[in-house]
Amino acid sequence: MSKPIGYTVTLLRTGGTSWDDEDRFVGQTDLPMTDHGSDLVARAVHAGVSQHPFSIILTSDEEACVSTARMLPQGPDTKVKTNTNLKNIGLGLWEGVLASDLQDRNPSTYSQWKEHPERITPPEGESLADGLERLLAAIEKSLSKCKGSNPNIAVVLRPLAWAVVRSWLADERLGSIWRLLEEPIALEHFELTKSELAERKQSTRASA
Repeated sequence: MSKPIGYTVTLLRTGGTSWDDEDRFVGQTDLPMTDHGSDLVARAVHAGVSQHPFSIILTSDEEACVSTARMLPQGPDTKVKTNTNLKNIGLGLWEGVLASDLQDRNPSTYSQWKEHPERITPPEGESLADGLERLLAAIEKSLSKCKGSNPNIAVVLRPLAWAVVRSWLADERLGSIWRLLEEPIALEHFELTKSELAERKQSTRASA
């Protein structure tokens, strides 16, 4: 079978959890989606699914991701692959903290997180740039193993991880994640040639 000359990457984020509803910081703590969050994903899948079956569905082993991946239609040759390196951005000691509590205790840090999140690394967590590098390495490794001229790959991620990868695919700055996360959950399709992928990788490394 021929090697790919390009890829169709379909990106989907998971629905909200109880911590999202409570306005708590949610990183790598493994939480299920709420019923409402699950319903939003189901509607997005119904509205935006491609007519072409996915070659591979990539996701992490987090409960919300696994549940979301199961909602995507699968053909007889579709492979579902879980990778722990596709976990959400790690927020360290901020995990589970109410946003209002951080704002009260450290208003300057909270303000910076909202205005320039790419400049902040939560204590014992990871920066958005480090998280993006980890996520892209996992995605690119799977892409390198795909066969066919233009494989259709679905990538399912939790919200923060989705936002940094979405910003990279759309060639936007990492600081745009809050605007992206205000958008409704939807299936988004990105066409990338192998040369574009290589150029993006080089640009990401240069700016790191």
